[in-house]
Amino acid sequence: MGDYLKKVFGQIADFFKGLSPGRQVALITTGGTIVAAMAMLFLWAGRTSYQSLMTNLNPEDSQNVMRFLREKNIPFKMDDAGRSISIPSEVVDETRLALATQGMPQSSVVGYEVFDKQQLGTTSLVQRLNQKRAREGELMRTIQTIKGVKRSRVHLAIPEKSAFVEDQKKSTASVVLDLEPGILLNEKQIYGIGNLVSRAVEGLDIDDVVIVDSNGKTLSKNAGDSLASANSSQIEFKQKIERDMEARIEGMLSRVVGDGRVVATVSADVDFAQVSETQTIYDQDGSAVRSMEKNSQSMEGTRPNPGGAAGATSNLPGQPQQANGEIKSDTKRINEVVNYAVPQTIRTTTRPSGSVKKLSVAVVLDGRQSKSTNKDGQVENKSEAWSAEKLKEFEAVVSGAVALDRKRGDTLEVKNMEFTRVDLDTAEDELAAHQRKAYIQNMVVYGVVGILFVLFFLFVVRPFVKWVTENTIDSVDTFLPQTIEELEKLQKNNSLPGLEDAVPVMPDRLDPEKVEGEMMREKITTLVETNPHKAALILRDWLHTEGPKKEKEAGGKGKTA
Repeated sequence: MGDYLKKVFGQIADFFKGLSPGRQVALITTGGTIVAAMAMLFLWAGRTSYQSLMTNLNPEDSQNVMRFLREKNIPFKMDDAGRSISIPSEVVDETRLALATQGMPQSSVVGYEVFDKQQLGTTSLVQRLNQKRAREGELMRTIQTIKGVKRSRVHLAIPEKSAFVEDQKKSTASVVLDLEPGILLNEKQIYGIGNLVSRAVEGLDIDDVVIVDSNGKTLSKNAGDSLASANSSQIEFKQKIERDMEARIEGMLSRVVGDGRVVATVSADVDFAQVSETQTIYDQDGSAVRSMEKNSQSMEGTRPNPGGAAGATSNLPGQPQQANGEIKSDTKRINEVVNYAVPQTIRTTTRPSGSVKKLSVAVVLDGRQSKSTNKDGQVENKSEAWSAEKLKEFEAVVSGAVALDRKRGDTLEVKNMEFTRVDLDTAEDELAAHQRKAYIQNMVVYGVVGILFVLFFLFVVRPFVKWVTENTIDSVDTFLPQTIEELEKLQKNNSLPGLEDAVPVMPDRLDPEKVEGEMMREKITTLVETNPHKAALILRDWLHTEGPKKEKEAGGKGKTA
């Protein structure tokens, strides 16, 4: 076997030396390219595919995760900032479960587990600090479960309790939120976070909780300001009324003019005043006597009419009076009181706040869309203005939809204007053309590479393999005996081990013609079995060759005769 390989390599060396310098360079370059391509293919196939394990990690969490991966002998990669870790994709799920079992990442947050390991001799100051730290950690963990919050920090300022109520200071809290990219918390979410913190700490009001984002912007508002809260609620209520009316108008008209072809704007003047009035109504025609009181007095009598000398002497006590006739007195007095019951109605009316005082509605409609065929036979879209009758119908429909009242000063404007729209069809065509161009480029590149590979195998690899195969067959034939005498000699000398099993024992006397016929028949059988097409071509050549020979012989015999 060693001699055989040595001879094969020698023939290859002779073949390479027989080539011209240009072909030698081409053969070396081609071989090197094939070896490099195969090496790159194996490297690409054996390359490890990494997948993100965790992102946006703190430095402390990154160190803990890296320590865990080193202990488990798991390869990993980190980005430049050290905030993301990637590992082989086939072990991502198992590693995440293992990290969750270990309680990582903890984000450096310590909750009530700070009390799991207690030491003897802990002072009350340390206990209070641990309690404050645990409460802050639990609040941070709770806040981080809110959708959109990536990380949070909570700082509590809880003063010591005082024996005097007037000396007791209020607790305060500060919350810093690190939000996910593109996330904005609304007022209700911010209020919920503040309410969560205030309810978790005894004696903490929501007004004393300050919430800021990672950029330092204050998100919380003074919830204790009733006026500010009322204004915010009123504005939100007003905007809700306007949005509802706009959606109602657009949803109704879009079924007529088409989706996206109507824009409605509503401005509502809302009265938020709370009015309570009491009204009393009397019915005079239905009055009735409820009670009557009558008092009658009568007095009769006489008295002397005084008289005497003029002057003061007659009026002194003890002086005799002179009668000058009598005076009669007759007095009557009647007092009558009548009380009437008059029916009355008392109405107490409280007008609810949030009633609409005035509406201003503006509606803009796109033109009516129609299709027409131009001179070239292409279909074009045209926009036609709505008629005045149609606009009047639209006004009537909108007035009924929003309960428009002209008496209270409501206004409505419905205008027909042509909308400016982005030509999405052109953009889609350009995108499709770009994708088609990229697809064609990729197909051309792959096709060229495929053609080069095919040409390389057809004109380089295939001839080389054929040449090596033919020379190898010839070289093998040189090792085998060529005549019967050489075969008998090798069999007698036992030069080839195992030859007795492969070659039957040759008889002493052989008929050369018979042996040659047997060998010829075996070769023909082998040729027919291995290459039927080639055997058929050989038979056809024999037939075409034998035919002319027989005709010539027949012609020669005829002339002789």
